[in-house]
Amino acid sequence: MHSSSLRGSDFKITQHGEAIPHADLFSSFQDTDRLGIVVPRRFEGIGAMTLIMAYVTAFYDRYRERGPEFYAYPDFFTFQREAPCADYGMFDIWPNHKNVHVPQGAQQTAEAITGRGVNVLLVPDNDAREVVISPVERESARRNVQHCFAYSGSGTAASSDLVIECRSELLRSYALSVLDSLPADDSVLEQRRQWEARLAGETLRQTFRELDLEDALRRL
Repeated sequence: MHSSSLRGSDFKITQHGEAIPHADLFSSFQDTDRLGIVVPRRFEGIGAMTLIMAYVTAFYDRYRERGPEFYAYPDFFTFQREAPCADYGMFDIWPNHKNVHVPQGAQQTAEAITGRGVNVLLVPDNDAREVVISPVERESARRNVQHCFAYSGSGTAASSDLVIECRSELLRSYALSVLDSLPADDSVLEQRRQWEARLAGETLRQTFRELDLEDALRRL
């Protein structure tokens, strides 16, 4: 709940080339809404950090509207292909069981997503492919998933239509905590170096592309 210190004014948001206040973009968000991000190799979710934290801030905004005191965490999830899972607790994806290990198959991933009632789905900006997902899971996804976004592990999605910026100092410790949650082998250390460089500037700028559900499912 540490990130409840963030406010909508901490985010500079541009959608379809037009500046939009955080409160306007998230005006329909409810504290029961659930976000899920598919993370192939543990750490790519940092590339969607500004969008996740903007949603987390919208969650706490709903509580702040009711009063100054609360103890709550959003029902947000990571769906990670590799075990052990990285810990995204500093993104307020907590307790740790919300970091979910899923196998490679699209069907099992879809089951994990629909079984947790995800409303906002973030998927890697990879090559879309034909996937085998049962009609039951597809229909469950259609009932529940309201928004889908492609993100990049580097923070820059192709053909983006949503840009979110935030002061790096507000997010740096959150990002590095994910990398520090696993033993520091060569791969982890290289990822840490890359993110330290990306966060060295005053502002972290990340881009996203809105997708329809079928396109998102082809990227599971």
